[in-house]
Amino acid sequence: MRGRRHAAGIPVWLVVWTAACGAPVDERGGEGRSAGASAQLAALLDSAWVRDLETNPFVRLREGVDVERLPALDYEAAEERAAFSQRQLERALAIDAAALSADERVTLETLVWQAEMAVEGHRYFWLRSVLTPYSSVLRSYSQIFPLLPLEDDEDLDRFVALVEQVPSHVRGLEDYVRGQFERDFIVSSQNLAPVVQLVRATAGEAEGGPFALPAERASGLDPARVAEARARIGDIVRDSINPALEELAAFLEGPYAARAPAGVGLSQYPEGREYYLYLTRLHTTMEVTPEEVQAAGHELLAEFRARMAEIRDRLGWEGSAEEFHEHLKTDPRYFPASQEEVRERLLASSTRMLERIDAYFLGVPEAPWDARRLAPELEPAMTYGYYSAPTAAEPTGIYYYNGSNLDQRSWLGLASISLHELIPGHHFQIAGQRESETLPDYRRNTSYTAYTEGWGSYASHLGFEAGVYEDLYSEYGFYILESFLATRLVVDPGMNYFDWTREEARRFMRENTLESETQIATESLRYSTDLPGQALAYQMGKRKLLELRARAEDALGDGFDLRGFHDVVLRTGSVPMVVLEGQVDAWIGLSGSGGDGP
Repeated sequence: MRGRRHAAGIPVWLVVWTAACGAPVDERGGEGRSAGASAQLAALLDSAWVRDLETNPFVRLREGVDVERLPALDYEAAEERAAFSQRQLERALAIDAAALSADERVTLETLVWQAEMAVEGHRYFWLRSVLTPYSSVLRSYSQIFPLLPLEDDEDLDRFVALVEQVPSHVRGLEDYVRGQFERDFIVSSQNLAPVVQLVRATAGEAEGGPFALPAERASGLDPARVAEARARIGDIVRDSINPALEELAAFLEGPYAARAPAGVGLSQYPEGREYYLYLTRLHTTMEVTPEEVQAAGHELLAEFRARMAEIRDRLGWEGSAEEFHEHLKTDPRYFPASQEEVRERLLASSTRMLERIDAYFLGVPEAPWDARRLAPELEPAMTYGYYSAPTAAEPTGIYYYNGSNLDQRSWLGLASISLHELIPGHHFQIAGQRESETLPDYRRNTSYTAYTEGWGSYASHLGFEAGVYEDLYSEYGFYILESFLATRLVVDPGMNYFDWTREEARRFMRENTLESETQIATESLRYSTDLPGQALAYQMGKRKLLELRARAEDALGDGFDLRGFHDVVLRTGSVPMVVLEGQVDAWIGLSGSGGDGP
């Protein structure tokens, strides 16, 4: 058995503990303020963790807690979340940090950073992306329902009950979108067709869609009960979910489309520039500006161009860079012949890194990993794919790759993608963090973009260093992907802060990447109309990790231990980069004095 937790969604031990202690469930502090700093922090941490379990279906799935409701989308719920964060912040700032252990201070600093950003971010409630392909609320259905447990009749009833909530959830999404519409935050007409396509793709028959009962996992249940549940789900999809989705699509194609702006980027909206400044700090978890980010992008692109020129020389190429790139984009030798070849190449690169892992890391997570093709309805709007971490229902970490248009998807970058997404990238870091026996529950489940994506990009770099790239063409593919990620630092602030048109951004990407027109089209929409600021995290996070590593190497000289450096980064878990920097500095200090680090 999986150690499933029922009750009111809270583990029994936590209910008992909080009821006995009192303070953790009292968000105002109360008696906890008279206790020591560690006890106050524990109370603060537990209230944050209890809230995560109560409100976040993805945390519940990971922890094996029954998912009983979909997240609220209304302003009142957001107001309550912001108020909770404000109370958490006030409690955190009242704690005497000097009285805490080093690891407790990391937890406190992380909680303070998170609460401050949550309170500040509430100001931009109506500017959030909820329709566009990467950030669509509708995507959550295909991420939740296929992973719901189906071990007994109670699970079956909960599955159906959650499907029954979907129509009102879709109507809540439409209410939010209409609220944005009234405040002149409307998705660009350039991305509206994929939005409507996704809405309509979510509708359809119950079987085969996101609300289908997974046949394999329901095979142990009473066939009559399963048939009854399938029939009920079919009725809900046909009579309630599909009409709600069609109403949303009709609104988007009618009054909404009539007012959709032709341009892209946040700067065209009221408070859009202010929001982008916030997003830049949120996603990089550093105090940086769009100007600094863009400058970093230009520096990295210059470095990568030089490295690529060196590889062309080693290959004996006598033509220009443009001619070499045209050769790579048009010669069929550089393109996978089948879906299976894509998967094999992804798995092979991570396997090669795993064979070298002991030279770079002190341990390996236990969770298995795999690569599988994306759902077809997601492929038109997603350039690459995404990693899905292990859960109680699906214990395998999976990279879902885009398997469409293989004649436009060179295999040259697959090794780098594999290392980024699987070993030693996302799977290695996220599964290891979730399996940690030392991190508190709250920190086992945190995810900060710059740390997570920065580590993924650093992992690709590490594979290059470890000799995982088998030939010069694969090495070139590494720099192709690095250049692609570096262009984000230029075009993302360009379109969202500096008033670039989408065509200006696309032209810059054509000049500095080998991406196809299809990929450039989807990526430029992603940055400017879908997830502004998020793409900054990859190279900015990796850049900070390399900076911290270089700092440690300079300070410790021959005493620098790469495995120890990786251990302190991974053992800390996903935290804001400003917090991680303090941890690495403390490790350098202790390592230099003969200690083992924080």
